[in-house]
Amino acid sequence: MLAGILAALCLTGCSGQVQAKEQTELSNEAAEQSQSQHTTYEDTALVGNSYIDSFYVYDAMPKASYYYRVGLNVNSVFEQPMVQGEDTETPIIDLLKDKDFAHIIFFFGENELGWSNREAFTEEYAKVIDTARSYCPDAVIYLSAIPPVSAEVSEQNENNTNNASIQACNAEIEQIAQENGAVYVDAFSALADADGCLPADAAADGIHPAKEYTEIWAELLKESIAEAEQE
Repeated sequence: MLAGILAALCLTGCSGQVQAKEQTELSNEAAEQSQSQHTTYEDTALVGNSYIDSFYVYDAMPKASYYYRVGLNVNSVFEQPMVQGEDTETPIIDLLKDKDFAHIIFFFGENELGWSNREAFTEEYAKVIDTARSYCPDAVIYLSAIPPVSAEVSEQNENNTNNASIQACNAEIEQIAQENGAVYVDAFSALADADGCLPADAAADGIHPAKEYTEIWAELLKESIAEAEQE
């Protein structure tokens, strides 16, 4: 009798261990599939200002499409073309037309820090989002925060480029994202040091992150894309 009970308990325990092992293997397999789902980013477009140049140079998001121009803002994106590539005539926002992107990431705000009319910034950014959706209606839209600048650049405060103004603008960008169904990506927090500045060794000019910090930024964007695809 006792032997029978022990045998039954053994079978039950062994069965539970097998099931637990199978569940763990399935979970690991799902995690691996999730991680490997995006090894390249053909379905992703990065649109905006000179920050994108670092992503392009360092191939931070392999095979993504990069549509950008130095000094671009939420107004000029409707007028100015790229200065490199196959098409140097079409306004940058219109390069999204007839594409089938699943993810569109915007980089704006840095060149608008000196704008006194903040309402104009929010209204024009919303117009950028609406235009992108008219071209790629199924795309998830992401708005990247402006990263911090170095303490030195912040003190120089050229064109209102200081970390306090950047944080204020990022609050506006986050609000724009909330009001327009976009995903806000907090690049400021990801790249800031304990003092709320870009580390001194992070960028030669104190503004545009070098490779290590661009890759941190890119990982944040990749995580946002992965989260959006799981919803």
